[in-house]
Amino acid sequence: MTHSDGWASGSLDRRRLLAGAAALALAGGAVSRAMAAGGRIDAHSHSWGGDLTRYPMVHDQTARDRDPPDYDIETLLARETAIGVARVVLVQHIGYFGTDSSYLTDAARAHPGTFAVVGAVDDRRVDASDAMRTAKAAGVKGFRLRGVDTAAWLTSPVMASIWATAAEENLVLCPLLRDSPDMSDDALVHISELCRRYPATNVCLDHMAHVMPGDARQLDRLMALAAFPGVSVKISGLNKFDTPPYDRVIPQLVALLAAFGAGRLMWGSDMPVLEREPPNTLRAAFDFIARRAPLDDTQRDFLLRGTAERVFFG
Repeated sequence: MTHSDGWASGSLDRRRLLAGAAALALAGGAVSRAMAAGGRIDAHSHSWGGDLTRYPMVHDQTARDRDPPDYDIETLLARETAIGVARVVLVQHIGYFGTDSSYLTDAARAHPGTFAVVGAVDDRRVDASDAMRTAKAAGVKGFRLRGVDTAAWLTSPVMASIWATAAEENLVLCPLLRDSPDMSDDALVHISELCRRYPATNVCLDHMAHVMPGDARQLDRLMALAAFPGVSVKISGLNKFDTPPYDRVIPQLVALLAAFGAGRLMWGSDMPVLEREPPNTLRAAFDFIARRAPLDDTQRDFLLRGTAERVFFG
């Protein structure tokens, strides 16, 4: 069977996936003791703060330009600890700090084993590969790619070097796709082609690639990426899709579970961006996976620990 947009559904027929996953999933329940012992992970949080002289912002911005003005590492740790999260994947905020991840890598060095860092790479720089290797030496594990004009990625020599270097250096590429009007509606098609060209490159899609609940065409495209073993997906930024308790997200989560398996999905909060839109809170976003979503204990363990541990802490 082939959809009208040219994507073969095959074994990824959405209706069959939804039915199969629903049959396998178990309702709610307490978070397993094994998970607590392993240390839960928030796979997507930002942090900013510190001395602006030491950590200058781009475009002459100051703390007053940030929302919220301060969300420093100690604040982040206190908030995460309060919900039982022990480790965090820190994600570069490009709009505030560009490609300079030093605030995050300094935090990771100050708290060994607590943080993994996703930095950023400028795909317009001819020396992008060298910049990636330098950042890796400073403690960066992955790189955020802002998905503007993703069609051009397919012919860009710099982007080719970025994907090849990520594979060679065991780094993770984290595309931010389809989250604003200037981003391509076909971004997932372009990602699929790059995954085909660079099968050894690990890719982690932020915020479910901004596929909105009910968007069957884009969900099919996202699920088709399960054919590439190196692709994982973050169930993150839930404020973009619904309000607590996020029940509109459940059918999409079930479909992604059936396509990727729990071992390739991970939960992330997108703090502090998440809480810019009340009534969204860190606790509500965590509880969606920990208690609300139809997952068994093993699946919860993957989403709240195991997958992020393998991809970002391994």
